[in-house]
Amino acid sequence: MKIEELVLGSFGKWQDASFRFAPGINLFYAPNESGKSTILQGIFAALYGMKRDYVKTARYLPEYEKYRPWQSGSYETIITYKLAGKTYRLHRQLTKEREEARLFFDPEWTELTDLYLEDRRKERNFIEKHTGLTRSLFTDLTWIRREPLQAAEHLIPTFTTAEEANPAVQQILAELDREVTLIGKKERAENTLLGKAATKVAQKEQEKENAKAAWRTISQLTLQIAEAKEECQQLELRRIRLQQHLERSIGQAKALQERWQRSHAPVSQQDWEWWEQTAHSEGELAIHQEARRGLTQVNMPTVAVQQMDDQLIPLQHDYEKGTQLLKQREALHIRLATLAVSALSTSPRRSASRSTRQDNEAKRRRGAALMWGGAGILSVLGLIGFVSGHPILGGISATVALLLFGFGVFLLRAGGSKGEVKQTADQAAVQDSQRVQEEIASIDAEVATLVQRWGASNWDTFLEKREGLLKSTNKQQSEQLLSEMAKTKQEADLSASWGEALRNLLDQEKNVLETEQGKLRIEMAGIEERLQELREQMARGSGEMAVHESLSLSRATDELEEAQAALRQLQNKRDALQLAREMLQEAVGEWRRDSTPAVNQQASEIIEHITGGAYRDVRLDPRDGFAVRLLAPTKQMVLEQDQCSTGTIDQLYLAQRLALVHHAKQSEPLPLFFDDHFVHYDEERLRRTLDYVTMLAQEHQVFLFTCHERELRMLAPLLRQEEGHAVHRIG
Repeated sequence: MKIEELVLGSFGKWQDASFRFAPGINLFYAPNESGKSTILQGIFAALYGMKRDYVKTARYLPEYEKYRPWQSGSYETIITYKLAGKTYRLHRQLTKEREEARLFFDPEWTELTDLYLEDRRKERNFIEKHTGLTRSLFTDLTWIRREPLQAAEHLIPTFTTAEEANPAVQQILAELDREVTLIGKKERAENTLLGKAATKVAQKEQEKENAKAAWRTISQLTLQIAEAKEECQQLELRRIRLQQHLERSIGQAKALQERWQRSHAPVSQQDWEWWEQTAHSEGELAIHQEARRGLTQVNMPTVAVQQMDDQLIPLQHDYEKGTQLLKQREALHIRLATLAVSALSTSPRRSASRSTRQDNEAKRRRGAALMWGGAGILSVLGLIGFVSGHPILGGISATVALLLFGFGVFLLRAGGSKGEVKQTADQAAVQDSQRVQEEIASIDAEVATLVQRWGASNWDTFLEKREGLLKSTNKQQSEQLLSEMAKTKQEADLSASWGEALRNLLDQEKNVLETEQGKLRIEMAGIEERLQELREQMARGSGEMAVHESLSLSRATDELEEAQAALRQLQNKRDALQLAREMLQEAVGEWRRDSTPAVNQQASEIIEHITGGAYRDVRLDPRDGFAVRLLAPTKQMVLEQDQCSTGTIDQLYLAQRLALVHHAKQSEPLPLFFDDHFVHYDEERLRRTLDYVTMLAQEHQVFLFTCHERELRMLAPLLRQEEGHAVHRIG
């Protein structure tokens, strides 16, 4: 038997894990807590499931709860194995509520499940029928571990040779006679097991008749409940469809409300395209198209006359430039007047007599007052000229006013001034005056050139022409503004008319949807009421069925079948015991003659090879669960297994298992499993043991699980040189 692949859906810590195995040695190397033992238990669970072989108290093995999935997932396994030249694929669902086992034949994956009958544990025993071994026997033979055999009493029939017979044959025969007497030979005997079983069968037959009447009532109630459930399903489907229809209607009403609100917003060209593309009806589309055509006609472009604007811009530019020049000219005139006043104030005066000076002083004061008055009047006129847009007139008035003011100051200072004006100061004043006059002449020439460009003789004419052009432009702009206002009003009127027509149409559609929604809600309420009636009807039927469940026909039938099966079992057991008594002598003789010596010889050869000749003689006692005894070569003493060292005990278990495997009745070699078995071996014995395991791997598939590197190191040359072996690193 060769195991090719193992898939653990969810098993312990493993989830969706897949492992492929070599036909020879499969070395699994990983530290502790990595999941090696879980893989081994997964192989056993995939082959045999998780139920006990020989049901006593608990139905499931303790490993069932230990290897439940740690994470969410299906508690299942898949294993592919080859036996007798055929390949099988075995699927197992291990969850108690959904137990299932299915067997497929590769490569076509033809299902073979129904070819195997279930036993009383609801197991089909695929592997047991393929190998002839129960789970306990399979693990006893193939799992090399430091534990006694679990099914030693069932192991003897699997051998072809053994050594010595059981000396307690007569005791066994007496026990067989006692069992036959306890069962009884007649079914009418009330005190025997057979009589009690027959009485129970009669009782269960009467209970079955009572259960039939209850079953007829339950059948009628079941039919009524099934009809009610079917009607409920149809109503539920109808309610779901109505709910979907209602949700679509509500969504449409919501969309209409959004469109209604959007109809109040201004509409751009892109919005018109959206309205036309999303129109819900031909009527709505016609409303959008009509409004859009009206707005297109209103917004027809008009030809605007731009000639005056084209003239006004450069004219305004020259106007601003001329204004700046005139302001500069005015500043120069003020500078010139200042120079004149300064020159006058520094001119020399002659001294006069005191009386003459007094008269002259009075005259000068009167003259200064008159000049200052005239200067004030001229200043007002100049200010008025600037404000009214006549800067030349304003500049001249301001210049004369400054001159008059300067002469007035000169008259007042003429009498008291006694210093002489230096010649150098007079010359500087004359030069400054000449320079200012030249700048004024330059500005006048530039202003004259500017106004002549526009066909004006002077600045005032230029201003008049500018004023006329401004008035004409303002008039044209006013007319255009009035035209735009009229267009805006027409657009507003068209938009308002469009929005009102659209909202009226949307209101009509919304009313239709609300009416439809009302009908849907009424129908759904009716469905809910009917569903409630059906639920109450099913609840009453379930309650009536519960009253009759105590008289379940299926349970009564099962109990009757169990009672009949128990009766037949007792009958068969009685017949089997009688037949066993007859065959025991012959079987014991065959056992004594053929089996035990060969097993002991095989175990002795194995222990001699492993220990390097330190121990040569081993015996297995079938009367004591194939317990191992060892002959100490130095003292010639017989040692029990537990009297040896820890390493030797492990080696004796190894010799025991391998000897039993060698003599088991099997058509093909069984796989061998080592789970950290070599922990207590020294280096020399481990090397010899691995050499022996290597020889076994030529026929047997070997699974070696270890957390130490020395097994990997010792087997490395073999794993590198020969094919058919593999190293599996976990983690």
